[in-house]
Amino acid sequence: MPTVDIPTEPKVEHLLNSVKKLSPVELDEFRQKFAEWQQKKDVFLDEELDADASDDEVVAYIRKNLKLPDQENRRYWQLRRKSVAESLTDDELPEYQELVQQLTILNTRRLEGVAILVHRWKMPAEEIIAKFGLKAGNDVI
Repeated sequence: MPTVDIPTEPKVEHLLNSVKKLSPVELDEFRQKFAEWQQKKDVFLDEELDADASDDEVVAYIRKNLKLPDQENRRYWQLRRKSVAESLTDDELPEYQELVQQLTILNTRRLEGVAILVHRWKMPAEEIIAKFGLKAGNDVI
């Protein structure tokens, strides 16, 4: 019968002890994957735009939500081409769906910021986007 090792120490300490046991190569791989996860997490944290934010803050919020991080953006476009060609594998489909969901979040956030500026400045969205260079390569606006 298999046994399950249940740590008696707090989670963080248990994780830290596990990381300490990694070889130098494994540690480098862990650092890279952790950094990628952290970057992705920072981009997609549930953040809200304060409707009373200054114009500069709204523009910065829009810029922050222009696109996925470079690696995820490249992967999205690879999977998108495969999806159009109807050649996505069963393993790739969930990854593609996750990236589409992340893009939807980014697009929604950008639209929210642009809508605030449209309301404040009484300008069409297209003019605001052009004026500040806020169009992303996969823009839906």
